[in-house]
Amino acid sequence: MNELPIVYCRGYAGPTSQIDATVNDPFYGFNEGATHTRVNGDGDPKFYQFEGPLLRLLGEHDYQVLVRGSQKELLATAVDGTLPQKSIWIHRFYDEAATTYAAPTPRSGNLFDRAITWTEDLVREHTTAQGFDIEQAARELYDLVLLVREKTGAPKVFLVAHSMGGLVARCMMQKICEEDGRIPAKELVAKFCTYATPHGGIVFTGGLMNWLMETFGPAGSDIFSPPKMYGYLTPGKKFGDKPLGEAWDPRVIPADIFDVDDVFCIVGTDSTDYNLAKLGVGPRSDGLVLIENAYVKGAHRAFVYKSHSGPYGEVNSEEGYQNLSRFLFGHWAVQVELSSLPPAAAVDAHPDVAWQADLQLAIRGLSVLITEQKAVHYNPVQLNAEIAQHAPGAPGDDSVDAPIPLVGTFLFSKEPPSDLPPTNVTPGVGDDPAPAVPSTTATAPAAAAQSEPPRQGWWHRFLDSFSAGEDEQEREAPSLEPVTVALDNPLDPTLPAVAAAAVASVAHDLAPQAAAPVGSYAQLSQDLSRYALTLRVYQVITRNGVFDFSSNLEQVGDWQDVLIVDIGRSADGRFGAWTGWNSAVPGAINQLGQMANELTLTPDPQNPNVIRAALPLPDAARALPVFGPAAQLAFTITNRDANR
Repeated sequence: MNELPIVYCRGYAGPTSQIDATVNDPFYGFNEGATHTRVNGDGDPKFYQFEGPLLRLLGEHDYQVLVRGSQKELLATAVDGTLPQKSIWIHRFYDEAATTYAAPTPRSGNLFDRAITWTEDLVREHTTAQGFDIEQAARELYDLVLLVREKTGAPKVFLVAHSMGGLVARCMMQKICEEDGRIPAKELVAKFCTYATPHGGIVFTGGLMNWLMETFGPAGSDIFSPPKMYGYLTPGKKFGDKPLGEAWDPRVIPADIFDVDDVFCIVGTDSTDYNLAKLGVGPRSDGLVLIENAYVKGAHRAFVYKSHSGPYGEVNSEEGYQNLSRFLFGHWAVQVELSSLPPAAAVDAHPDVAWQADLQLAIRGLSVLITEQKAVHYNPVQLNAEIAQHAPGAPGDDSVDAPIPLVGTFLFSKEPPSDLPPTNVTPGVGDDPAPAVPSTTATAPAAAAQSEPPRQGWWHRFLDSFSAGEDEQEREAPSLEPVTVALDNPLDPTLPAVAAAAVASVAHDLAPQAAAPVGSYAQLSQDLSRYALTLRVYQVITRNGVFDFSSNLEQVGDWQDVLIVDIGRSADGRFGAWTGWNSAVPGAINQLGQMANELTLTPDPQNPNVIRAALPLPDAARALPVFGPAAQLAFTITNRDANR
């Protein structure tokens, strides 16, 4: 697990009066937690204590916050390579714009003149943000990243940003790094995660409000005007330049600048819990940023029912943290897609019918959803639009046979992670923990056990067994004749002999452990990670542009079910994946320790770090015209450890 320094950029503070309040916080809000949550996503408020992302990173991943009076001074005076890589650094770009660090300006003149001056200063403090410049903040971020790399010895950093902080980071990556011979962003930044960043700008429902923001930009808010973003996101341009006659989308990060596969956007969908700005932006937002403007095109994303900030904000939420930690440190990248759907013409033949899907992704042991898209939150999956986008001749040159993205996420190799209470995890299946219970098998001498290096997860060791090197030279040259290997691995049952050696190298991990009775829910829940993907598909019918409710059954989907997936070591010691649709599971889900249907996992012949699988949709789903008789879910699981 590659745990690099984290550099945090906070969001927009507002006018000088709010900037002065912001700089009083040593960690610019990254330390803020919450005590409220919405039951079932959007119900009544209940008490739930989330201590904040800063404390979680310190407690769960052993990060450090090094201050000693000033992080900037500490970096300036530390010897190169002496500070820990697992450290958190706050980009305090508002400090120079604050008035609290300067002596008060003496007022002169008579009482009337002083009153006028005082009034002018008061108005200025509440309507302007003098001293703040987004490009200067980006240049300072570049300098901070260089210092952190130099003093910690880390090759790159993780950038984490909230709201406007994401635009400061993008200004650095897309413009500052590309000018004056600086180091490119892809050589400085390993991963880039944003909460509620207006990647596409802030757009109000009223045209007058958009014009006022772009023209006058009270308190520096004109940086959120989409046309003005061009100036600070494009090399060689200046703030105020606009993309006249040029096809330009602020949500795009050019591929030669940074790989969007290393970008993750956490998108809020709760507009009701934000301040009065929600009235100008509308419901399809987090209260300030429209859902469609809150992500980078092509980047990974998660949708959470949280508002832009405040008591129900995205940064200070369990949902936000769970997504952040999995993106930064997760072992697997998982993509679930719909494939083998009917051609776009079949859907276009019924233009009055729009097919939509609600989805939710849950992980056993977590109190929150990892992502959810629902019509009630104004962001269901638009199946018609997705099919049209992937039809032959559509942008991207995809065919409808190409999988249509449904949901993507990042996961630990054991969920919840083994180093977090209360779950105990069997070694070799999870994150290399100590044994949860004493083994009943004979143990090697203590000295020999201590001399062995720590063993990695099964996938990494399996792949390493194929690599050339000293270990390969010491091993007896295997025969290349195919042999039948017991299916104790997730790949092919017939592999070269070298694969048998690889399987043997992880056999001790797959051997049954003496814990709870074999096959019991208690034992299997230790060895298996369980995920649940809820899908609800329904049609919205219009006639002549008006909703048609003549055959409507309110709140009833045309098809809905929950796919349950277990991944890990089964009761007989084999690693694999097992699935079951909730409609076919008798009784309560948590009464069944392992789903019944084994999922065939197939290695990608072009990339040994990728495993693929396919699962047909249930008969009831495939009877829907939007899916068709061949529809299936396609899974792509990528081992991220191989690239670390």
